Amino acid sequence: MEQAVRQGALELHGITTEIVVQSFSDRTMVNVTQLEKMGTMLLVTSEASGMGGRSFNVKTLLGRRDDPLLLVYARQLAEQMRLDHPLLLAIALKEEGRDSATFAAVVNKVLALGQ
Repeated sequence: MEQAVRQGALELHGITTEIVVQSFSDRTMVNVTQLEKMGTMLLVTSEASGMGGRSFNVKTLLGRRDDPLLLVYARQLAEQMRLDHPLLLAIALKEEGRDSATFAAVVNKVLALGQ
C-alpha cells in the first residue's frame, strides 16, 4: 500500500496544534492533536446523492461519542478535501482550543497539507 506523509503545526491563542496527513491508496488519515495523542477516531465515507451532490456518513470508531464538534471537523474535512475514498480522522482538542478561528485554521492547514 503506497503512502505519502505530510505534517505541519500551527499555533493559535498559545495552543500548538500538530497535524499529520497520511495518504494511502484506499484512504486518507488525518491526525489533529493539541494533546500529543490521537484522541477520538472517526471514519467518514461518502457516496453520490441526487443532483450530483454527495452525502457523508461519519462514524465514531473510538473515543468521545458525545462531541458534535468532532463530527463537524470530520464532515468538513471530508467535504473540502473532495476525496474519492474514506477519511480516517484522529482528533484531540483542548477545551480552550475549540473556537471558530482554530477550526478555520486547522481546516485550511489540513487542506494545504493534503494537496
